[in-house]
Amino acid sequence: MIGAGITTIGILLLVLGLVGASIEVYAQLLPALVQQIAQQQLSAIREQLPATLQPGEGTPAVESGSPFDSTDIFTSLIETVITNPLWLTLMVIGVVLIYLGLFITRRQGSSGQP
Repeated sequence: MIGAGITTIGILLLVLGLVGASIEVYAQLLPALVQQIAQQQLSAIREQLPATLQPGEGTPAVESGSPFDSTDIFTSLIETVITNPLWLTLMVIGVVLIYLGLFITRRQGSSGQP
């Protein structure tokens, strides 16, 4: 029973570390997301303007590529976990507690058998 409790605490710490790092990555990506949405809306408004009111050729073109590739987001998450001591510590302690809890549970189960 003690092993299951230790494993549960380890899982909770591991999840807490992942969620915290994910929130930090989201906070880093949010300004770029807002900028991309604003550019898309501005582009849609420009398309609806009559030809006489549209800006000249000197305006910068809107980028069509998305900076939110899943590989980039995952890489950013891993970098955040590695560079932030809080999330790294929570995750490492979580993994250690999971293995310790499983070890204790297995040991308690084998000691009760003749």
